[in-house]
Formats: sequence, structure tokens, C-alpha cells
Amino acid sequence: MKKILVIYYSQSGQVKDIIKSVLSDAENDKNIRIDYLKIEPEEEYPFPWKPSSKFYDVFPESVKSVDCRLKALIVNNSEQYDLIILGLQVWYLSPSIPISSFLKSEEAKNILHNKPVITIYGTRNMWVSANKTVKYLIKNTGGYLVGNIVFSDKHHNLISVITIVRWLINGKKEASKIFPNAGVSFDDIKNASKFKKPVITALYNSKFDNLQTELLKLNAVNIEYHIMKTELTGKRIFNIWADLILKKSKNNPSKRKNLLKLFTYYLFFVIYVISPFASLIFRIKRLLLPRKTEKELLKNTSL
Repeated sequence: MKKILVIYYSQSGQVKDIIKSVLSDAENDKNIRIDYLKIEPEEEYPFPWKPSSKFYDVFPESVKSVDCRLKALIVNNSEQYDLIILGLQVWYLSPSIPISSFLKSEEAKNILHNKPVITIYGTRNMWVSANKTVKYLIKNTGGYLVGNIVFSDKHHNLISVITIVRWLINGKKEASKIFPNAGVSFDDIKNASKFKKPVITALYNSKFDNLQTELLKLNAVNIEYHIMKTELTGKRIFNIWADLILKKSKNNPSKRKNLLKLFTYYLFFVIYVISPFASLIFRIKRLLLPRKTEKELLKNTSL
């Protein structure tokens, strides 16, 4: 019998729904056992994020990968698992705090050491920076990344900002009269089972060297150049803001609150005023320098 351990963190449940869809028929395979393990912080993060200040308050710790305390994970005979699937969210262009905390823990080293790992993202549309961190952390556990599947919101960047904030703050995922559904589309989640065949084939053969190539044939990873470049620029600026907030507001909650409010104003100004111009420049660069930009895409999206 082949054994899969799914470790995930999801506030809304979307990430788990995606993974269960990817493995849909496999759950009925008598020769495969799938165990699910949810990462749980000792002090859970609210969902929806009410008041909204709690959502912005996790910004600096998310960007700088400051750990939170997690409840113990109960894993029996982890050495028996043939494949680890890691399901995750992205917070502020970084892996969510519970995910990064887990990957830096001794538990992660015990579970992932010498194990093939597939990462499955449920995100808006910016995940490259988070993926860099996750790859590094997985390597540090002794695990090795063999596959990456990304499910993202395919609506226009400026539209998805509105719908995701509406969902995160008010808990309203459904489409309104003006805006579409937030997050990964229901059709994309439903069709996620198309990734099952290469994953299960690699599992049965215990050969994962070619898995990502097969997943890419099914469009497991798809990112536009202008989105990637906007994200990577934003990540550098986020690091500056996070350092500033943590340094200047240490032991001063009032100053932290004011700096976070200032960051919030800055964030929406950049998204709706600066980013459209930056996006246009990156689109033009993509047209003028197709070979160079293609190399950048491959460099930032490969395993």
C-alpha cells in the first residue's frame, strides 16, 4: 500500500478542497492511504479577519517569517509515508505564518526528511516570492521538492484585490452584482483532478524525477511576466516596510498601530495608482525582449 500524508493550513477551507479534488479518485483506491493533517496555531488567526486591523497586523511577521506557536502534530510512523503533499496559502507575498513556522520546526524535519514533497498553492495571483522561501525551507528539512501546482484567481489583478479583501474581511466569497467570486474558481477546483494521474503514476513507480514536467504539460504553473515582476518589486518594498515597523514599534503598540495604518494607505495607493503603470512597462518589456523575459520566468517558477 502506498501512503500519502497531506499537511496543510487553510483558513477558509479552500486549500483542502483543492487538494481533495486533486486526489479525488485516489481516495477510493484500496492500494492508497491518504492521511490529512491540519496545521493549527495555538492562537488561531480569525477568518474572516474581524476587525480588519488584525489582517494588517500580521504583515511584518508574515514578511519576516516570525514564528507562531503551533499545536503539536500527531504523526505515527512518518517514515512509512511515500509522499508528502503540502497545501498552503500566501500572506503578503510570503508563506503564511503557520506554514513557515511549521517548516522551521523539528516536527517538519522529522516528517519531511528524505521524503518527496509536492506543494499545492491556493492563492490570489502572486506566489513566486513565497515559493522561493518554501523551497528553501523544505530543503532545510531534508525533504526534496518534486512537484508544484498553483491554483490562483484568474481575474484581473485590480479586480481580484477587491474581491479577496471582501472575502478576507467580510467573509463574502460569492459573486456580487458587480464583482465575480473571490479566490480560485469553482471550475478550477472541480477540474483539479486532472493532476491526479501523473501524481499517482509517480507514486506507484516511486519515481518523481519527471513529475513536474508532466504536471507542467497540464498547466500546473501559469504566471504572467508583468505579474511576477510587480510581485518581486513589491517583495523588496515589503521587506523595507516590515523592518521599519518591527524596529520602530518594538514595545510600542501605539506606534505599531500608526505605522500599520500608514502602510495600509501606501499599499492601496501602490496597487491602484503605481502598479498599473509598472504593469504596462513590464508588458512592453515582455514584448520587446521575449527570450530574456522567458529566462526570468523559468528561473523564478522552476523547482
